[in-house]
Amino acid sequence: MKAGKRLSRRSFLTMTGKGVVGGWLGASLLGHKQAKGYVSANEKVNVALIGTGGMGSRHLEALAVNENCQLVALCDVGIARIAGAQEIYKNITGNTLPHHQDFREVLDRDDVDAIFVVTPDHWHPLIAIMGAEAGKDVYVEKPSGPTVAEGRAMVKAARKYGRVMQLGTQQRSMPVFQKAIEVVRSGRLGTITTASAWIGVNSFSIGETPEPVPRGLDWDLWLGPSPWVPYSPQRYGGHMGWHDYCRGGQLTNWGIHLVDVVQWGIGQDKPLNVQAVGGSYRIGVGSENYEVIECIYEYLGCTVTWEQRHTNIKANKGYGISFQGTQGRLYVDRGSYVVEGVDIPEYVGEPERSWANDDHHNNFFECVRTRNKPVADIEQGHRSSIPIQIAGIALKTQRKLNWDGEKEEFIRDEEANRYLSRPYRAPWRLT
Repeated sequence: MKAGKRLSRRSFLTMTGKGVVGGWLGASLLGHKQAKGYVSANEKVNVALIGTGGMGSRHLEALAVNENCQLVALCDVGIARIAGAQEIYKNITGNTLPHHQDFREVLDRDDVDAIFVVTPDHWHPLIAIMGAEAGKDVYVEKPSGPTVAEGRAMVKAARKYGRVMQLGTQQRSMPVFQKAIEVVRSGRLGTITTASAWIGVNSFSIGETPEPVPRGLDWDLWLGPSPWVPYSPQRYGGHMGWHDYCRGGQLTNWGIHLVDVVQWGIGQDKPLNVQAVGGSYRIGVGSENYEVIECIYEYLGCTVTWEQRHTNIKANKGYGISFQGTQGRLYVDRGSYVVEGVDIPEYVGEPERSWANDDHHNNFFECVRTRNKPVADIEQGHRSSIPIQIAGIALKTQRKLNWDGEKEEFIRDEEANRYLSRPYRAPWRLT
């Protein structure tokens, strides 16, 4: 195939099945980007949004008015969701956008500088990796993916193809957390010996009623590398209830946001071990995603807990992070931080306007231009996803697991290590 020839969806799928897509994309589509050159300091970054559901719509609202970028395409497997996204965009700008139902068509466009991957978790790794192969910079929602192996593959792809890849852990860009971390690291709380992250219960259930696939929805593409199952509105609308797509409900939904800040504060990203217990003790709660969870990690010189409970309020905060030092304790959420035991005044941040954080977006766009690493570079994002991923494995194995943070595997535990990756449904493969 000639390097300049566009790749159709059918050809792409055939090549993916034969295992040759990575090499061709590296030689061809990346070559297009190199020939064009990277985005200059004065250019807007041309962005395609892949995934236009709830979180995708929040990104759309922010990107539509961001002067650092120009939206050039929308993409979603569901035509109805695309229509809803077009309405949002038209209400903001008065215009509509070209749209695609298959993300591979987006990757084949020369006018796309960067992609925002706002799909369910099971698609994060593969679209991000294929985007990097195609010469696109990538903003990918958290977590990095369902498994540790996929996260490491994302890091390797970003480095191999020289792409900027930012994880959507936007608390890294929020002043309230930045200032809280300054206090934690200042020594004014004494030596930090324990830290905690907490939230309420998991409410994602897995009961379902299979139905015919709605018109305009490519259900097979929505499933992608995950096992084939009949369509149900519960899976499509509530994917966090199934480990096929999202391994842990609130554990992976909020867990990565909060444990990310814990690791940031203690200055460590390699837990030594993990143990977890949990359960669903009320009728109707899904068995794959426990309603309540208690998890404990050991880091060098510090223990960390994840607490998922009913009526879980600390310092008047229904979720958040606490750092316990030998002199005092700090509690922080997206609204403020408060300190006990030390005379440090409360800090109240700006109200959170949207889950799609402008500062996090702009950090990404700045790095697209400068080629610097973003504040939530995929390496850091991957390492922040690992504690949550291995907590889910500890729940499955029901025992304490010792972790080798350098090798990214459990120590002498073949059973637990099987959960560090997942099989892909043909013809998809992790390149």
